[in-house]
Amino acid sequence: MALVVETGAIVTGANTYVSLADFKAWADARGITYGTDEVVTQQIYRAMDYIESLDFKGLKHTETQPLQWPRDMVYIDGYSVDSDEIPNQLKLAVYEAIKVEIDGDSRLSPDEREVISEKIDSISVTYKSSTGMKRATPALSKALQKLTEPMSLVSRA
Repeated sequence: MALVVETGAIVTGANTYVSLADFKAWADARGITYGTDEVVTQQIYRAMDYIESLDFKGLKHTETQPLQWPRDMVYIDGYSVDSDEIPNQLKLAVYEAIKVEIDGDSRLSPDEREVISEKIDSISVTYKSSTGMKRATPALSKALQKLTEPMSLVSRA
């Protein structure tokens, strides 16, 4: 399957907000190492799986569009995002999510710790060091901050 970039025009079959060339240019400017085009394309798909699972502000522009964006009723820094726009903050979030995939810290992988030993009486568990722990990804969190609903948001009917 080929990457089909959503431009804000509700592109038929869209499956990403950034192209392979866009990501490579972004990564090259930052000295980020990446694999072959085939590997990076797979990482773009994984990053998009994560991005599309998020609860974004506003509403999808149409019920049948293939991706979460474009959206209506979205404000970033007090300014309205046009309903035919893919905000730069979203593209940055996708780039950062791809980098997270490259670094092996996928947001889609389970967080399981490998047990080396267990003891039942007086309960003792020893975990393998550095397993099951995902590194914090502040760049990804910051990129998503203005686009997503806070996890603790409570609304009334």
